[in-house]
Amino acid sequence: MLPATVNKRVEALGSLSRQGKRINGLYRLMESPDVWGSAYAKVYANAGATTKGVDSVTLDGFSIQRIEKIITLLKEHRYHFKPVRRVSIPKAHGKSRPLGVPSGDDKLVQEVVRALLERIYEPVFSDASHGFRPQRSCHTALSPMQRNWAGVVWLVDLDIQSFYDRIDHDVLLTLLERKIDDSRFIKLIKAMLKAGYVEDWVFHRT
Repeated sequence: MLPATVNKRVEALGSLSRQGKRINGLYRLMESPDVWGSAYAKVYANAGATTKGVDSVTLDGFSIQRIEKIITLLKEHRYHFKPVRRVSIPKAHGKSRPLGVPSGDDKLVQEVVRALLERIYEPVFSDASHGFRPQRSCHTALSPMQRNWAGVVWLVDLDIQSFYDRIDHDVLLTLLERKIDDSRFIKLIKAMLKAGYVEDWVFHRT
C-alpha cells in the first residue's frame, strides 16, 4: 500500500471501532514499511531498548533492510518469536517480580501490534480507566476524585497476585476476535503469548 493509503487506513481504525465494526486488514498493514519507523522510535526511547534478550539482537542497527527482512518473514508466515529472557526485579520488602526481556526484532513486532491495538481500543475504553493508557496516569485518576468526591469513608486497595501470569489465553484471544476480523493478526498475537521464557538457561512454556 502507498504511504497515504496506510496512514488513512490506520487513522480510520478508531472510527471503525467506535461504530462497533469488526476490523480486518491489520496484518496487511504490518506489511507496509511505513508503520515500522514510528514503532522503532517508540521502543528505542525506552531505557531497556538495547538490553539483550535470549540472543544478541538488540534495537541497535535499525535499517530499512532489517524491516524488509521482518516483513518478508511475516508475509511468508516464517516469523517466529523467541522466548523472552526472564530476570527478577527487586521490589520493596525484599520480594521481586519477574520481567521478560524480548529479542530486539520481537520488540519491534510487538510494538507495531500494540500501536494498532491501541488505535482500535483506546477510543472505546472507559473514561474512568487510567492504567497503561496514553496521556493517563495516577495523576489523571486523582483529578476527578478531587473534583467529585465530597469525602471518603473507606477505600479498598486490590491487587491480584501474578495477574498477568494467569490470564487465560483462550479467553483473551476470544475477546480480541470480537473486535478483530483478521485471523493472521490473531495468530501472530497467539504466537507471542506462546513463545515461552528462559530463566537460568532453562526454557519454560508460557
